[in-house]
Amino acid sequence: MTSPRIIGVFEDPVAAERAKETLLQSGVALHRIVVSGERAYSSICVVTVAARSPVEREYIANLMKRHGARDTVTPS
Repeated sequence: MTSPRIIGVFEDPVAAERAKETLLQSGVALHRIVVSGERAYSSICVVTVAARSPVEREYIANLMKRHGARDTVTPS
């Protein structure tokens, strides 16, 4: 079974990095977090996290929203 993923969409790369730091401080391992974005074309950044469970996925989604995510998505 694959880990559920949660994707946070941020309009500001700085907010995405702050969310990453908050995730790390809350105990999410660095290897489970990916921050990506084409800063040359847009200020949009995407933070993808591999959650260990659906409950953790919801926790992470709420954390990202509290720290500036415009939206969160759960890929199917």
